[in-house]
Amino acid sequence: MRPNFVILIFFFGWHLYAQAPKKYDLIHIDAFIEINPYQKKVTGNVIYRFQMRENTNSIEFDAPGIQTLKVKSGKEKIDFKQTDKSLIINKKFKQNKNYQITVKYRVNPSKAMYFTGWQSNGRKQVWTQGQGKNNSHWIPVNDDPNDKFTWSFHIAFPNKYRIISNGIFTGKTAKNDSIDIYSYKQELPAPAYLIFVGAGKYIENKVESQNGTTIYNYQYTDISHDKTYYKSEEIFNFIEQSIGVPYPWHNYKQIPCRDFLYGGMENVSATSFNGNSYVVDSIGFNDINFVNVSAHELTHQWFGDLVTGKSPADHWLHEGFATYFARLSDQYIFGKAYNDYNVYQYDQQIIAAQNSDTIPIHRTNASSLTYYQKGAKVVTMLRQQIGNDNFKLLIKNFLNRYAYRNASISDFKKEIFQITGDSLTRFFKLWLEDYHIPQFVLKQQKDSLIFVKNSHNLPIDFQIITSDSTYQITRKQSFKLSDYHQIKSIIANPENQKLYDIQFDKEPMFAVEQVLHAPAFIDRYKAMKQIAELNKKTKDSIYKLLLHQNLYYPIYQNILKNIRNDLDSIHIDFIKQLFEKDLMTRQQIALQIEKVPVKLKPLYKTLLRDASYLTRRMALWHYWNSFPSERKNILNETRQLQSDANQYYRLMWLSLALITPDYNNEQNLSYINEITSYASNRYNMTVRLNAFEMIDALQLITPQSINNIIDATFHFNWRLHLPARQLLQKWLQNPEYQNIIQQQINQLDYSKRQLMQKWIGIEN
Repeated sequence: MRPNFVILIFFFGWHLYAQAPKKYDLIHIDAFIEINPYQKKVTGNVIYRFQMRENTNSIEFDAPGIQTLKVKSGKEKIDFKQTDKSLIINKKFKQNKNYQITVKYRVNPSKAMYFTGWQSNGRKQVWTQGQGKNNSHWIPVNDDPNDKFTWSFHIAFPNKYRIISNGIFTGKTAKNDSIDIYSYKQELPAPAYLIFVGAGKYIENKVESQNGTTIYNYQYTDISHDKTYYKSEEIFNFIEQSIGVPYPWHNYKQIPCRDFLYGGMENVSATSFNGNSYVVDSIGFNDINFVNVSAHELTHQWFGDLVTGKSPADHWLHEGFATYFARLSDQYIFGKAYNDYNVYQYDQQIIAAQNSDTIPIHRTNASSLTYYQKGAKVVTMLRQQIGNDNFKLLIKNFLNRYAYRNASISDFKKEIFQITGDSLTRFFKLWLEDYHIPQFVLKQQKDSLIFVKNSHNLPIDFQIITSDSTYQITRKQSFKLSDYHQIKSIIANPENQKLYDIQFDKEPMFAVEQVLHAPAFIDRYKAMKQIAELNKKTKDSIYKLLLHQNLYYPIYQNILKNIRNDLDSIHIDFIKQLFEKDLMTRQQIALQIEKVPVKLKPLYKTLLRDASYLTRRMALWHYWNSFPSERKNILNETRQLQSDANQYYRLMWLSLALITPDYNNEQNLSYINEITSYASNRYNMTVRLNAFEMIDALQLITPQSINNIIDATFHFNWRLHLPARQLLQKWLQNPEYQNIIQQQINQLDYSKRQLMQKWIGIEN
């Protein structure tokens, strides 16, 4: 599973869930399910085949909130008991014997199956998200990830919509004039949390991988200039080749979901993902894209789905490897500098968080930063430790040995020992069992390199660059630089290969050489910090040289950061040169230059037409703010510019139109109504959140806007309902708004009023 967004990394995973093992092994379930999306209701008739592990007088299915109507074995009715969390079936069961039980039930799921758009004119979907233990909220099942089984689903749903599920599509029949039944079979075993059912209006785009796997990329019917599945086939081929084990399922599907809880979820053979964020056109692609998430969830088809961790403590085997191979995919698709920069940023987050983020990888309840990003770095270092050939053999042996089964980190270590004869005790103790990051404090004094601190007594690599050669040495204590007078630069931990916290005080001339000529982009970037500490004249001379090179944009981002508050004629000329660079460098100008100098006005205005919604939005804001006399003209020039799917740009334009004096005053009510409409349940949660922010900033607190926000307080996704509740709480502090809010809440039915009282502290 991929956490939602880079900015917000929050994690609810199956690793949070532990339960006592069941007394049986599920073999197969055959489910006949009817979903009524308008009533948010599921009715089902499910046949379970299972084998007993022991003699017992009862068995138990996880079934929170489910109302069981009947249980049968053949034609015989069986006694059962329904609790808040379980279905308990009372019958004498014998060890090693196979049984078949039929359960008829109904439920209005409170979790795991989500209904979007059915009470509005918005995009109508149903989708499931069973990560961890939640699928049992809509179908009685064994939640234990160690219990793998096969299944067949026959799903009845209104016939205007397509149904998507795991495995092989086996046909569609008509139940009646308004209901179709879609059938799927999952012939290879997987745990219950990987079951997926989705429904909506989708176009099915089909491609085939190099090895013959059919890939189904589903898309909304109203998307133009679509770039969601950029290089989808190449990503699939690359991941499969990099892992070295053939794709283990019959086909692969990718399905966008409205208001999804996370970035993506690796349901077996069917990845669901955040359609609000990753369904993009060719312009939006330059701001955010699905490539990394797609590769991450695809890798889970091996690490997590094919081989599943035995316990919560084995989560590294899922997320560390999925994040690692997704990084390789990033490098393959976008280049080494792109990936190295992203990895370096995550490494710095890990180092900064180590004093508060103290749960190691091989534990339950570690943070997503630990499981995903630190976990991937550990995989990288493991590959360095044992070598490429051994690493490839390790992955192949591990996946083949535990295919369609469960494995632990201990099992993984055994595979390493079988190949290398080394258990790597110190490596795993440091990186999986401890949270401390090795720290180095290094100081160069002419020809001596002094280790002031080496917290773990580890070796560190140095790249030495001289006028006629480049070579690498490894040291863990102070040493002399034998060819000091020929050295042009010394780079510690070249290319950021190790997760080390390094403070390196070295001669400025070495940093200058590093930033100008180091072989790897990321080593140049690391040296920018020391360059920023030099005097202005020296810095400017270095920046001038860098501007004449064709470098990856973070170098220029750093230059902008260091000159934006001192825009003299030299720095103005620097920025003029930066306008000629790539799209991402131009975006940095839009983001960082808040007060636009008059000399840059004509060039700055060109940003308003860049192929980036983020650039357009920030350029409009800064231009409008910098040139008050031109506000009306710039709003007229930009009013027809296309907005992104989540209306960021449009909301910015509308807000500026409202606060610009004497601008189209006769249209103000129309502008207010449009902003208010974006807060309604017709739109996805990202649009609504953007509208909430604008409504609050402009104080557009009307009965309709309050109703839209009240509606959001009942939404299933906490990323929407929590801000909505907080906003109402904030407004209630203002006596001017208390009566109008109370009036709108009083229109709710009794049960909803009670909930509102609980959430925001109002009185009936």
